[in-house]
Amino acid sequence: MKFYIFFFIFLTQAFLFGQDTSTKIADSLRKEKEIEYIKRFQERQKYYNEQCSNDSIKAVEDSKIENKYFTYLIAPGGDDFPAKKEIEQALKKHNIIWGGAFMGSDIPAHYTSNLCYHRYMNYFTEKKFGKDLIEDIVKQSLVDHVNKNPSIIFEYNDNLNWIYKGDPKLADILLNTFFFKNFMYPKGYIDSSQKNQSFTKVMLYVDENDDTLKVESFDHHIINRYNKQFIPYFEKKIKSFIKSSKFVLSKRAILYNGIKYSFKIYYK
Repeated sequence: MKFYIFFFIFLTQAFLFGQDTSTKIADSLRKEKEIEYIKRFQERQKYYNEQCSNDSIKAVEDSKIENKYFTYLIAPGGDDFPAKKEIEQALKKHNIIWGGAFMGSDIPAHYTSNLCYHRYMNYFTEKKFGKDLIEDIVKQSLVDHVNKNPSIIFEYNDNLNWIYKGDPKLADILLNTFFFKNFMYPKGYIDSSQKNQSFTKVMLYVDENDDTLKVESFDHHIINRYNKQFIPYFEKKIKSFIKSSKFVLSKRAILYNGIKYSFKIYYK
């Protein structure tokens, strides 16, 4: 009996010793990995600082003889800047060179080619011309692009997020501009004194056969009850507008970015 008790105690101690040894080994390996990670991060940080310093020096020298501006893409998979020609021409009027769109890295201390050069050049250009002016140029170039390519107004793009904010949204204002170019109010229509209170919300869907938008349904908010008699006329004109404009969507927008499936037409 004593033998079995001794043997049991021996096995228990051996097990506990083995566990303690395994824990120490695991702790040692973890500490080694942590030290290695810190070492690599410090090396990467040193390289980043060196390259960034070189970029800043080059940017300082270049800014003395030319003005450059770069647009950003959101990492890691930001949408391409759509208004390339428009922004290049707009900046050129101010003697500013558009350097193109670039994407930085969202990994700490990770350096990509000319990363800091782009940032410093943008800083110097914004300091010289004013950040508000540069921002206005960027936004106007995007609006100009939308006017030439109306379909993009239904495609979500990182660079165009701002046109979907506010009430009414700029996206809807632009669509209303397109719509009312060929729209005539019916005889007898009474103007409303309340701006933007009478409108039709248009719901859309994507026709999978040709990737175009089609009208799915309407939701009308007409303040003057007398004007409600013109609802069939409004619907007919809106359907004609969507059909004639032939808003063709890109495959990328349909599959990945998402589509704006509704908009509002505001009546006077």
